[in-house]
Parts: sequence; structure tokens; C-alpha cells
Amino acid sequence: RSPGRLCGGRPPSRAMKREREEPRKRVAIYGGAFDPPTNAHMTSAAEIVHSACADEVWLVPCGPRPDKPKLKTPPIDRYCMCQLAVNTAFTPDFPIKVSDVECFSDSAYFTYDLLCTLRDRHPDADFSFVIGSDWLMPTTNISQWRSVNKDWKPGDPEDQKSLVSGEKLLAEFDFLVMKRPGFEVARTPDDPTGLTRFGPRLSWLSMPEHMHFVEGNLSSTEIRSRLEPAEALQQPLLKSIEGLAPPAVLAYIRRAGLYKK
Repeated sequence: RSPGRLCGGRPPSRAMKREREEPRKRVAIYGGAFDPPTNAHMTSAAEIVHSACADEVWLVPCGPRPDKPKLKTPPIDRYCMCQLAVNTAFTPDFPIKVSDVECFSDSAYFTYDLLCTLRDRHPDADFSFVIGSDWLMPTTNISQWRSVNKDWKPGDPEDQKSLVSGEKLLAEFDFLVMKRPGFEVARTPDDPTGLTRFGPRLSWLSMPEHMHFVEGNLSSTEIRSRLEPAEALQQPLLKSIEGLAPPAVLAYIRRAGLYKK
């Protein structure tokens, strides 16, 4: 866009002026299974907003995951639980939302495909992806993450349905890294943040000077692991997780009969 009137050109339109004046919206994508969403998920999402590293946070419950047989709760149920959690944990104008982008897909999106889809649908926003420092351990290599091979066709080898696209992911999108207890990233004089070696667009989720990040370490796995023995012992199913997930989520679990064998 031209910064002003060109010689012999028209003056900028009102729409062009407005476009220049309005900053682009920064959206942090907080993805996960959310099976079920916990109070810790809500705390982490809120702290991303409080950090001022993003203008909005979108929770994205993943679609079906054939590689995770333990993920049996349908995406629509996990989406509804996330909506209930967000709508009851935060005031209406607090900038945390839930996206259904994967709810009705046949399988979960690869991260690169998810972010590209959101970028295409929302050209007015700049998207970043939230990860924990546990994703930067030697067992995980983001540069080797994959995406759908759009040139694949029936009859081609199955192992060519996806291709390595991690370098494109790291080059095109920002990553916000949350510190996880027990997962320390080594820092060196050449790499004082410890993140440069992973890619050019990673940054720590940092709080304003007068704040300290409130960590939420409770996992959905812990919630589910408490429900199984409770059922086996014929104890009230939700007593063992009361206070660990939003009450509206507990009510949904009860009414939908989730997490029962």
C-alpha cells in the first residue's frame, strides 16, 4: 500500500486510512485434546491474555486422533465442554474463545495445516501457536513435523499422504513457549533465550514486570485416571475431581455419561 498520495494519484480512501490505522489482531492458538478441559487449562489461557503477548486466545480442541487410541471422547463433546468452561470461567468480554475448526473434520489437523487454514479464514489476524517447554525436549523435533501432501492421490503410497513441513511451520508462524516444571531449556552465551536453535520465531511467554506467571500443571490425564478407579469402586464418579475442572464441565460429564467404561 502507498504511504500517502502518489503524484497524480487519488487521495487515500476512508477504508484505506482505516486499514492503516487499525492494528492487526494477534491471536494465540492454544490447541489440545481438552479431554476434559481443566481449571489449569483456563488458568493458562488467562495468563496468555495477561501476558499481553496476544490480543485473543483461541482454544482449539483437536479432531479425531487415530494415533491416540485413548482419545475416545468425540470432538463435539470436547468442544462443548470447552465452551462451557470458557463461558463460566470468564466474563463475556474477556478475549478467550473456542474454535470448532477441527470439530467436524475426519481427523485432527497437522499444526501447519491448522494455522494455514486459520490464516486463510481470518486474513485480518496474525496467528501464533502456544507450546510448552516440554515440546522442546530431545524427544520432540518441530522441524520434522508434517502436513498433508496436497499432491497425494489414491493409489500413491500411504506413507506419502503427509510430508515434512516443520521448517515452513517455523518460518511462517510465531510460537509462544510456556515454561513447564521439570522441562528446562538450556541457555548458552550464544543463545541466551535457549530458543534460537529451535527456530527464528520462538519466544518465551513473559509477564509484565509486576506479575509472575501462574502455572497450571493439572492434566486431563490426571482427571481421567481419577475417574476410572472411582467407577470401579462404585464411588460417586465426580467427587474425586471436584474443584479440578469447572463445575459446568463436571455437569456435562455427568449428563453425557462421559468417561465410563
